[in-house]
Amino acid sequence: MDRRQFFTLAALGGAATATGYGLGRSGVDGAVAQARYHADAMLGGDEAARLWYRYKFIDQPVMDTQLLFFLGLAPSRLTDVGEVLDVATRVVPGDEVSWFEAWYETARRVHRWADEAMAKGRTRTAAAHYLRAGCYYRGGLIRYARHEDPRLFEAGDASMVCHDHALRLTGYQSEEVQIPYEGSYLYGRRHFAPGVGRAPVLLLHQGLHAWPEDTMWVIDEALARGYHVLSFHGPGQGLSLRRYGHPFRPDWEVAVGAVLDHAASERRFDMGRVILMGLSFGGYLAPRAAAYDHRIHTLVANPGVLSWADAMLRHFHDMPGLMPLHARGPAAFDKAIAAVSLGMPDADWYFRDVTWKHGVTTPHEVIDELRKYDNHDGVGKIRAKTLIMEGVAEDATPGQSNKLYDALSCPKHLMVFDERSGSQTHCQGGGTTLAAVRLFDWLDSEVRS
Repeated sequence: MDRRQFFTLAALGGAATATGYGLGRSGVDGAVAQARYHADAMLGGDEAARLWYRYKFIDQPVMDTQLLFFLGLAPSRLTDVGEVLDVATRVVPGDEVSWFEAWYETARRVHRWADEAMAKGRTRTAAAHYLRAGCYYRGGLIRYARHEDPRLFEAGDASMVCHDHALRLTGYQSEEVQIPYEGSYLYGRRHFAPGVGRAPVLLLHQGLHAWPEDTMWVIDEALARGYHVLSFHGPGQGLSLRRYGHPFRPDWEVAVGAVLDHAASERRFDMGRVILMGLSFGGYLAPRAAAYDHRIHTLVANPGVLSWADAMLRHFHDMPGLMPLHARGPAAFDKAIAAVSLGMPDADWYFRDVTWKHGVTTPHEVIDELRKYDNHDGVGKIRAKTLIMEGVAEDATPGQSNKLYDALSCPKHLMVFDERSGSQTHCQGGGTTLAAVRLFDWLDSEVRS
């Protein structure tokens, strides 16, 4: 199920259940069935089957989309296709515990292989296993929001240990850093292009679910072309959430400002040529930061988002009765979401996930919090050269890249990945080889010209 379908069905089920429309249990079951088979319903079975990004591996659409993301990391050696598909065979559709445990078991097995190889002095073998083990730990976390489970935190730490081992053994000039922030820290990693002195620096962050360690297609291409990279987990992300407890914040420029302050202490980073790149939800967050911190020379939004609030909340506004329930107060709205969550695992997972990451406790508060993520007033302040990367099959924030592009008054470019590119999905999942070279061809011309 794409994100648009998920929110629509969650809103429909919640509104009907709470306002007495008579949806009932059979209606919830119908909504779940429609969610599972949305591609067939929208496109017809034959047409859906011909879309490579609609293949059913687990036969649960959100999970299938997430699985495809990890299949697409194989060119970066973060995953192996057979291992990812083996995980899929052990996942119960819609069951987030089975999802986590299937990935966790695979991660621990590959981690054990790495340790055994290391004990025998086979460092190249160990590095290959550590890199994949780290990614598999993160694979379990992308669809698991039971933060009372200590394994949630253990897996996060283990993923970083494995990733660090892999990079050091492979010869990367790379190191973990703690970035001072709000009396605490943000987690980050500095990567230096081999044999390069002072050079442009790419500040890289992800969005709601993925981690920058899963974005090696950007990091590797940057290093190969002579850019340094400072990747970081912002508030609400990765280890900055799990280790330090920092939730998302709408004034993202505060977090980016802390990263910029930290970057300025590294003499190899050319602070006159700072590139900020955000992916997914980061395609909203990075432009927000660039609007208010003009130390950013170049901005990359993948995809571009003018208003995250509009992109998320429009699904709820489209459903009769649901947003009036929100206006009536938390009791009615939270009851509606609880009702639909009983029969729709995606809704249950989503609201537990976003309440935690946004630092709130109820679905009603989530809506209030999401309303703060709008950059209509700030977009005109962006001065950085801006690249927006957009695929024609974008399903998380459709139409938002064009809205951001039209609102910008700075130098700007819209890079579109069409239906024959193999890179047309959200953040070019499954087609990152083409995305990487197109991204850095543009950066080479705009940052180094």
